[in-house]
Amino acid sequence: MVDAGNSSPLVTVRDLNVHFKRSRRAGQPVRAVDGVDLDIFTGETLCIVGESGSGKTTLVRAIGHLAPITSGSVRFGDVDVAHLRRSELRTMRRRVQYVFQDPFESFDRRQSIFSIVAQPLRVHKLAGSQSDIEERVHEALEECGLEPAGEFARLYPHQLSGGQRQRVSIAAALVLRPELLVADEPVSMLDVSVRSDILSLFVRLKQSHQMTLLFVTHDLSVAWEIADRIAVMYLGKVVEEGSADQVIGRPANPYTHALVGAIPVPDPHDVAPEPGVRGDIGDIVGIPEGCRFHPRCPYADERCPAVIPPLSRVGEGHRSACVRNDELDLVAPHRLATGSIG
Repeated sequence: MVDAGNSSPLVTVRDLNVHFKRSRRAGQPVRAVDGVDLDIFTGETLCIVGESGSGKTTLVRAIGHLAPITSGSVRFGDVDVAHLRRSELRTMRRRVQYVFQDPFESFDRRQSIFSIVAQPLRVHKLAGSQSDIEERVHEALEECGLEPAGEFARLYPHQLSGGQRQRVSIAAALVLRPELLVADEPVSMLDVSVRSDILSLFVRLKQSHQMTLLFVTHDLSVAWEIADRIAVMYLGKVVEEGSADQVIGRPANPYTHALVGAIPVPDPHDVAPEPGVRGDIGDIVGIPEGCRFHPRCPYADERCPAVIPPLSRVGEGHRSACVRNDELDLVAPHRLATGSIG
C-alpha cells in the first residue's frame, strides 16, 4: 500500500469543471463535474465510487482529456492537460491508458486480437519491425492470461468470452507501458465467477509494472479489495476522501455511510438498523441548493439547504464534506471481510 503522505502526486486536479450545454433553450448547463480537487499519488490505487449519475466516468475521462474540460486544471507533473494542443495530447496519452466497461463496444469487430493490441503501438509510432510488434503483442497477451498468445492473436472479438475480451482490452492498454491506468467499471458487466480473476490481474499488473491505478466502481466491496484510497462522488462533487479503512470502516459523510450500509452481508440480522436514505440520486440537471445530498439525508438540519460544505479534515488523510462533521459520529453498519485477492 502506498503512503500518500510520503509520495508525490502523479496527477493533480484543481477546481475541475466539466459542464455540458443542453440546448439554447434549456437554460443552465449540466454540471457533470463541478469544482473537483483531487490528487492521484504515484504508485497508488485510487478508487472513485458513487452511484450512477454521480460524475465518476466524466471525471476520469476529463483527466485524460477524453471529455471537454470547461475550467480548472489537470496536471501531470508540470503539464496542464487542459491547455495542450492536439499533437501534445497524443504524447501525453501515452502516459495514461483506459480500460472501459464494455470492451466489445470499444473494439473494431473486423480487427483480429493481434491488430487490436498492436494498434496503440502504431498510433503512437512505437512500432518497429513486424517481429518486434509481434513480440510486444504476444508479451502483453500472455501477461493478461491469454495463452498461448499466438492462438489468441488470430481470433476475433466475437470468438472470445466477456472475461477474455476484457483481458484483451487490458493488454491493449498495457502494451504502451503507461504510468497511469484508468479502469472505468471494468468488471461490472462480467460474470461474478470471473470478476475476482480480473481484479487480481489489475493488482498483479500494477505491481509488476509499477503503475498507478485509477479505478471507477459503484461497488464498495470491490473498492475495499483493491484500493489504497477512495474518493466518493455525489452529483459532480467529491464528498469524502481517505484510505479504504477510513472511508469504509469509519465513514464520516452520511452519503458514504449509506453506501456502506447498502453492501450485502450474509446475515442482515447482524447489521444494526440505521436511518434510511430517501429517494434516489435524482437528476443532475436539477442540482439542489446547498449540500447536494440534503434532500435524501436522514441527518440534514436547517443549515444543509443553505451551505455548500467544503471537504474538511476529519482525520489524518481523511476528509468529508458535511456541515455536521464535528457533530456526527457515524459507525459503519458492518465491516467487509478482509480476505485477499492477491
